[in-house]
This record gives sequence, structure tokens and C-alpha cells, in this order.
Amino acid sequence: MVAYEFQTALKNGIIQIPAEIQDKIIGKVKVILMSEDTNEKEVSKLSFPYFAVDTTNYIWSRGS
Repeated sequence: MVAYEFQTALKNGIIQIPAEIQDKIIGKVKVILMSEDTNEKEVSKLSFPYFAVDTTNYIWSRGS
């Protein structure tokens, strides 16, 4: 995988890829988006439901 880094502004939700990079890209791409705007809405954090494990009869060991 080859990485290309560039800065651009979104236009109606579309990312403009510079022409000099477009010619090098063939097939599928992986996009990682980092916004510099500090006023954006906070994205809700992923949460996991609470769960308990009964370890009453478990024998704890650090190995041999």
C-alpha cells in the first residue's frame, strides 16, 4: 500500500484528489479523514455494555 498526503477542502461532502495523484491511483483506496476544524460536532464514543465474570472458583496462576 502506498500513502499520499494532501490537504483539501470538502465541497458538498466530496474530497477533491489532486490531479498529480489521480494518475497514480488504480483500484480501491483506503481513506483516513482528519479534520482541522475544532468547531465540528463531537462524535459519540463507542461504549460497551457492562458485564461481570464470576471468578470465585477460578485458580489464579502466573504459569509454572
